[in-house]
Amino acid sequence: MDIKHTKNFDNTLKKLKSHHKEYNNFLNILDIIEHARDFKVLTNLPQCKMFNFERLKYDKSEYYSFNLSKSRGVIRLIVKPVDDNSVELYLIMISYNHYEDFDPRKVIFYE
Repeated sequence: MDIKHTKNFDNTLKKLKSHHKEYNNFLNILDIIEHARDFKVLTNLPQCKMFNFERLKYDKSEYYSFNLSKSRGVIRLIVKPVDDNSVELYLIMISYNHYEDFDPRKVIFYE
């Protein structure tokens, strides 16, 4: 699967390096995403369930998240499949406060 980044993701990744356990889990998740054939396969992988992969609700329903702590953590990787293309995935941002610091209207995509 192809992975694309947003400016928000690049800005929030820097802070993650100081959270060693979550950073290692992030690298594991990236490996899982890269080896998945498409988004539908990704959603059904047992490894994703390990990281509490879930669809967000309400105004954020186009987005999905992985819990980088595996359980009860507040640091999450937020992703979004590229419209009408199940083989590309945007890494939107890393939320450090259980989605409270995530606003879909403020996501900045690279051109």
